[in-house]
Amino acid sequence: MPLDLTRYPDNWTDLAQKVKESAGWRCQCCRRACYKPGEKPKELTRSEWTGNILQVHHRNHQPEDNRLENLLAVCTICHLAMHARGNGNASPGQLSLW
Repeated sequence: MPLDLTRYPDNWTDLAQKVKESAGWRCQCCRRACYKPGEKPKELTRSEWTGNILQVHHRNHQPEDNRLENLLAVCTICHLAMHARGNGNASPGQLSLW
């Protein structure tokens, strides 16, 4: 099931970028350094670099609540773990690495 973009504000890309920059492009859970846009090393396979992509997680699992205190910059691995606990709003397979 695709991501329901109607639940996100029109400025989501800019807002997510601000959250990632504020975190210094590091996961706020595990502190993993993540790639900035266009920074992916060419010699890495998809499975090697996808864990180092920084995403923005809604702490209360409500994409409509975009207060900065509700947003957390997390790597793909931590984001998957947060939603795998069954508390998230993601559909099965939505956050798959492949």
